[in-house]
This record gives sequence, structure tokens and C-alpha cells, in this order.
Amino acid sequence: MNATDRSRLSYFEAIVEAFDGMVYVCSSDNHIEYVNRQVVEQLGRDPVGEACHLALYGNVEICPWCPEQEAFKGKTVRWEFKHPTTGRWYYHMASPISHPDGSIAKLSLCLDITEKKHAENALLESERRLSTLMNNLPGIVYRCRADESFVMEFASRGSKRLLGFEPHELLGKGPNAYQHIVHPEDRKNMLNLVRETVAMRRPFSFIYRIRAASGDEKWVWEQGEGVFDDNDRLVALEGFISDVTAYKEVELDLRKENLRLRSSISDRYRFGDIIGKSEPMQAVYDLILKAAASDASVIIFGESGSGKELVARAIHRLSDRRGGEFVAVNCGAIPKDLMEREFFGHMKGAFTGANADKGGFLDSADGGTLFLDEIGEIGQDMQVKLLRVLDGVGYTPLGGIKLKRSNFRVIAATNRDLVKLVKEGRMREDFFYRIRILPIQLPPLRERKEDIPLLIDHFLSMLNKGKDSPRPHLPVRIREAMETYSWPGNVRELHNVLHTYITLGKLDLMGQISDIGSEAQAITEPPFLAGAGLRQRMDALEKKMILSALEAARWHRGRAADALQLNYKTLQRKMKAHGIK
Repeated sequence: MNATDRSRLSYFEAIVEAFDGMVYVCSSDNHIEYVNRQVVEQLGRDPVGEACHLALYGNVEICPWCPEQEAFKGKTVRWEFKHPTTGRWYYHMASPISHPDGSIAKLSLCLDITEKKHAENALLESERRLSTLMNNLPGIVYRCRADESFVMEFASRGSKRLLGFEPHELLGKGPNAYQHIVHPEDRKNMLNLVRETVAMRRPFSFIYRIRAASGDEKWVWEQGEGVFDDNDRLVALEGFISDVTAYKEVELDLRKENLRLRSSISDRYRFGDIIGKSEPMQAVYDLILKAAASDASVIIFGESGSGKELVARAIHRLSDRRGGEFVAVNCGAIPKDLMEREFFGHMKGAFTGANADKGGFLDSADGGTLFLDEIGEIGQDMQVKLLRVLDGVGYTPLGGIKLKRSNFRVIAATNRDLVKLVKEGRMREDFFYRIRILPIQLPPLRERKEDIPLLIDHFLSMLNKGKDSPRPHLPVRIREAMETYSWPGNVRELHNVLHTYITLGKLDLMGQISDIGSEAQAITEPPFLAGAGLRQRMDALEKKMILSALEAARWHRGRAADALQLNYKTLQRKMKAHGIK
């Protein structure tokens, strides 16, 4: 043996002795020819010359489970087995060794893997328990990829019970993939909310609608959070989806019942500050209640002066946003070059005179309602920017770089034909459909003339309040003229006409002024009664005043009693005394 061979042998012996497991070499008749230190320590003796099956396992014959004989056929074999006596687990590898004379020996390596095996078994048991728990939960445990649509890549078997879909049907981008069964109205908001909360490293939680395999709509509650790697990069979403349909239906039923109770008044002659009991106004009241129960965008169509802002304020007061601000904006009164600044605000130094940061309409409306009157006056450039805000993208104040968001509800109003504006290219179609979700058509006053007497009495009472010489009612001829007038300026014109009457004693209908002082005096002063005494004259005057009050109140005795400042029973007694039926 030369020096090179001796050097190689010393390397081999050093490696073998440093190996933690047992190393031994057997001849073709399975007798041990070489062992390392670990074998001697394990057995407590040197087994060289003994049969391996007898020395290592106490078997007279070759071990029945041993595949090492394949090594004598030139094959390398690997396997794991449990020692029949000690119960410990070992990893074995046997390789052939070819000698110059053509004979073959086998080199065996044996490593104790008991602890590793126990850890694997514990892990498998833990995974089994976790899998059992997940698959028996009354919901879906899931994992999604961190892509644009958060495509689901794992779902538990609870999907079958909750949705009627097998777990694999919800994965990927197939026809029944989870992102496709989310209700279209909720999908975009859901994705935006997930992106926003994950970006802030916060868990997300929200309720939305899905379509089950049966076609039924269900409400689900999803809770989850982002999973980040060591480089703080989002790699997945993990969470849980549970069925809350029963709870949501109870909530919706309670809301409907609340609306039913609020709308069950048979004679609604006023609704907040809105006056009218006609059939068209009853339909408007119902739409107000329905709009208040929703958070969708509302648009109110109606002629100028018909009360669109009153309707918007009524919706706000009845909605869940009543604790926030009602911000009214007359879009037609804002110059186009100032509109962006007024809506979005500006930062200090954004322009000459901007000495401090100032919020815009959107900042003021956060948590409340933004009322956009005459929305048809907004230009297309501003429509694009408002559309981005409504879609959840946000806005940037003039002179700023930080993106801001505002949570508000839009109620728009117009007296123009928006469909015509869309066809003419003056309003964007996507903006039109974004604001026109819940439309309300407010009738002009000429189409609800039965409400005019109520409005007259209401405004007279309001305008007379606090006056030293009030005019409690109108002469019959004047009232009839007002009730048959077409009122092109609607309720606003009626209010202004009555204000002129209260102040000047004159009726002004489209510039046609009538002096009503003489007629009013004829109604309120008694005729001369020839030969009558003071008592007869006072009785005649009282009867005349009662008849005038009843006529002005359309023979509504309660309102007539109020006008005469009498209680109801006193009026009835006097009517009986004067023979008034």
C-alpha cells in the first residue's frame, strides 16, 4: 500500500468513525468483516466474524424484512424499519462493494431516527386533528393567493355544507370559483376593504352576500388577515367564512317592520318639513323611507322650487347617517375653476392666499350625507374625479400628495333631463349610473293641487308667528284664486306669494297684483243691523267670524277652532247656538 492509499484509508476511517450511526461491511455470506465504533458501543462487543442477522438482531436466519440481499446483486437499497426488540426506528442504506476477484460485499449504514419518527408522527397527528377540526367547523377555513382577485387555493370541507360546492370547485378561476359567487354589488367593496385593511397590517371582518350552488342568496361573515414573509411581503390571506343568513334576515325583517310601522299612518299630511297628503306625495314618502333604509346613492328629480332639498334632508334624518353632517352643495353656483378646490379642499401654499390647510365638502361630509343640488351642472372632468371617490379610490386636496378618503352617502338632485345630457355627451354614462341607483320623482305643485290648502295654512301659520297683527286666513275669493293657479314656481312661489300677502296685504300671482284689503275688511267687520241692539250685532258678528273660519278651514272644525283661538267644545257649542251645521 503506497502513501496515497494509506492517506485515503485514513480519510475513510475518520469519516466512518465520525458518523453518528452504525457502519458495517458484510461478505457475501452475511458475515461481518468491518464495523465502526458505534456498532461496538451499541452491542458492547466487536462482532467481526459473526453473521450480521445473529449479531445485530439475534436471528439465526436472515431477517425476513431485510432487503440488504439486493446489495449482493449490485443494487443500492434504502428503507426504514422498527427494531422488533427495542422498538426504535432506524434508517438503513446498503450498497454493493465490488472486489477485484469479482466477489461482492455490502456496505451498510444504519442511523437511529426514533426521535425524528416521533416528531413526524406528532406532526401528522397534529395535522390530522387540525384537519378534523377544520372540516367539521360550521363554515369554511380558507387560504387565498396574494394576487389581484385573491384567488382561493385551499378550502375546507365545510364549503359543501355552507354553499353546496365541493372545496375544489371554489379554487382557482373556474366557473364556481369563490370570487365569482360573491354578489356583484358586494364584490368590489369586499376586495377594496381587504386591500385597505391588509395594507395597514390589520385583520379584516365584513358581511356580504354570496350565491350558493342551489341558487339561493346567503349572507356570510368573513374574518381573516394577511400572511407576510420575512421580507414583509404579502404572500397569502387566511381566514374563516361563516353563515350569518339567519341573523341577517332577522335584522332585515326588523328593519322592514320599522319601515312598515313608520309608513302605516293612514293620513300622512306631512312628513317632517314636507307638507302634502295627495297620492303622489304618499308615493314620495314611501320612497323616502326605502331610501333611508339603504346606503345607496339617491337622485331626486323635480322642477325648481318643488322641495328637493327637503326630501334629501328627510332621507338623511331617517338614515343611519343622521349622526353625521348634511352638506348641501349648489353645483350650479360654483365656478368650474374652483370646483375641485371646493370639493377636495386645499393645502397651505397651494395657491396665492392659501395661508392654511382647508378641508372641502368631502371632508365635511365624512360619516354623513353629501347633497349635490343641480348635479347636471358638474363638468365631465369633475365627474371623473368624483367617480373615483365614489368607487373608493380616494382624492387628493389641491396642492397635496397624500391620498384621502371620505365615507359619505350621495344624494343628488336636478331639474334637468340627465338622459338627454348623457346622449349629448355632457354627462358621463358611468357617472350617471353611479348616482342614479335610487331615483325619486318629486311631482310639481300643479299635479297635487289637493295639497295647496294644507300648504297655505302651514305657511300662513309659520309667517304669522310672532306678528302683532296676524292674518289668520285668506278671503274665500283669494283662496280660490290660489288653489286654481298653476304655480310654475311650485312650493317656493307659493311661500313667497303668501309672504307678500302677510307683509303688504296684496296677492301677487306672476305680477298680477290684487288689493285684498277691502274684501278682508268686509269679512271681518259686521254689517249694519238696522234697529238691532248691541247683543244682536255681536251675535251676528260672531256667527260671521265662525262661518268665515270654517270656510277657510274647509269646514275642518279642529283647524277652525285653532284659528279662532277656541277649544273644540266651545266652537261646537257656539255653532249649535247659531244654528250652524
